[in-house]
Amino acid sequence: MKVSGPHHDAAGGVHRLPVPHGVSGVLLACAFDVVGPDPEAVMTEFSVDTVVCLMESEEVDRRFPSYAGWLTAATGPGRAVHAPAPDHGVVADDPAAALAADVVGRLESGMTVLLHCGGGYGRTGVVAVQVLASSGMGLEESLVAVRAARPACGPQSDAQDDQLHRLVGAAGRTGRTGETDRTGETDRTGHTGVQGDTAGAVL
Repeated sequence: MKVSGPHHDAAGGVHRLPVPHGVSGVLLACAFDVVGPDPEAVMTEFSVDTVVCLMESEEVDRRFPSYAGWLTAATGPGRAVHAPAPDHGVVADDPAAALAADVVGRLESGMTVLLHCGGGYGRTGVVAVQVLASSGMGLEESLVAVRAARPACGPQSDAQDDQLHRLVGAAGRTGRTGETDRTGETDRTGHTGVQGDTAGAVL
């Protein structure tokens, strides 16, 4: 669901993504062109607690060099997380799953987390789908829900698609340890849904 005004339209806007059922935090996604020029302004505008940057350092330096300094300074106080992955590529499964678990933990504590990569679609979508699948939702259902909230958000390459199949699988649920529960069982609270307008949840 788009939550930004017309001033961000040229960069693709800012969208609110679905989160696991019962989670009070807010998950947002955008392109680097939205947050790169003035991250503090964007954090204030959308009440963001943590920005998660999925871009490699050389990408950042090419486009908004000043963002690199901000990212370094903000990482210490926990206002930013730098988890670089190659464009259209992936990192190893364990750190990928650990990042998703970290985002889920922040959302469970009621924080607002903003995900971004270059365009806010591929690498961002890989994390967003894992976050949503942590509730037990299947891969395809999670992907449909994420893309309904931010069109085209999701894996943009075979490598990204393959990683989601390994980490989430058809039955869903990415564990906190990075292991995948392929049983399709509900979580301990009995929930398998998400919070969002898609799939009967609230965004």
